Amino acid sequence: MSSYGWTYLSRDALRRAERQLLGTGDGVRDEIGFLILHQRYADYFFPGTSVLHTRLRYALFVPWIYLTLYEEGAAASARDGVQKSEISLAGRLNQTSRDDGVIGGRSYPDPTSQPPSVSYWGALGTWGILREQDGRWPSRAYVHGILQSKHRRAIDDDGQAMARTELPFVALPPRPPAWPGSGPLDFKLLPREATFLHARFSDLRPARSPKQLSLLARLAAGAPVEADRCWEPGLIDLAEEDGPKLRRAGYAASLAAVGRAVYAAQVETLREEEDHQPTGRRHRDHLPIVLARHGAIAGRVNLGALTEDTGSLPPEVVEVIEQTLAWLKAGAKSPMALRDAYENAECKRKTQRARLSRLFGTPRRIEWIADEHALAEPLHYRWHQVSRLLHDLWAAA
Repeated sequence: MSSYGWTYLSRDALRRAERQLLGTGDGVRDEIGFLILHQRYADYFFPGTSVLHTRLRYALFVPWIYLTLYEEGAAASARDGVQKSEISLAGRLNQTSRDDGVIGGRSYPDPTSQPPSVSYWGALGTWGILREQDGRWPSRAYVHGILQSKHRRAIDDDGQAMARTELPFVALPPRPPAWPGSGPLDFKLLPREATFLHARFSDLRPARSPKQLSLLARLAAGAPVEADRCWEPGLIDLAEEDGPKLRRAGYAASLAAVGRAVYAAQVETLREEEDHQPTGRRHRDHLPIVLARHGAIAGRVNLGALTEDTGSLPPEVVEVIEQTLAWLKAGAKSPMALRDAYENAECKRKTQRARLSRLFGTPRRIEWIADEHALAEPLHYRWHQVSRLLHDLWAAA
């Protein structure tokens, strides 16, 4: 697992945030473990991206905030200075782009739990906007330390001023004329900014295959495309040697939809039959729809090829995949035939919070509200977020 996801200090925070967003914000929950497939395929095709990303210009807003604070001198707390600047940025963007990708726009003037500097820090490293130091990307805490010490008196033993540590960003495009002050800002990239970001994307390569370009790099270099899913035929062609892998990612996306539909149907069944609670059929009625749309595609998953694409998977997740594929092949009858495998996987992930657990599941199922559990859908591999970033780039071309 160490070779996937975010690197350095912000890695865990970003992973937690992505799990939270996928668990509540987008209605996708990961009781069984399908998010592992999502993360690994998404990291491969779209390095540096996150479901927390909204607009591409944040990749410049964040370092510009740090540069401005560096030049002005940090407040009593660098962290507080960054937070104040991010709140101000949200207010300025709200003037032109309310509810259109403004991070913290709804909570303004209060701070947001996932500010831009957290959401985009890993991207700044992956996209080459942060300079590596000793083979690693500097953390936010390290950069905050530079801000804290920037204007402190630093004298050596001979009474001479000591050199100041510079911020670890590459040479950035100039800040726009509207940057100072409190007037409106927007997400429209200036040509020089688009040129800079295009150069960042043009050589992005998957960590697992550093000899070939990522799909994100190929997309950034080409003409604008419109696609609802990242594994549509035109994108498979664009991916060239990664085309078969992208097609297999589509199969895995459908398998996840089936698995999530099975899980929800199992919870409804147990809640009604074992817990004797009045329970609707929202998810049980949705399962045949998911099977009609995705069952045949999901059945194309080859476990060997899947693990070759993603790397090793936890044994309980492998068991779920194997059992689900066998169930589909046998005609996909009762979802309860898969309970043992699904219960084991959920218990491994959630222990006493597992709804399918024979030991602890009853109270978790009783408090379960079917309408708050989104209907099962395929994995998306951050395609909606990536598309938005690319459209910002293409619009400035």
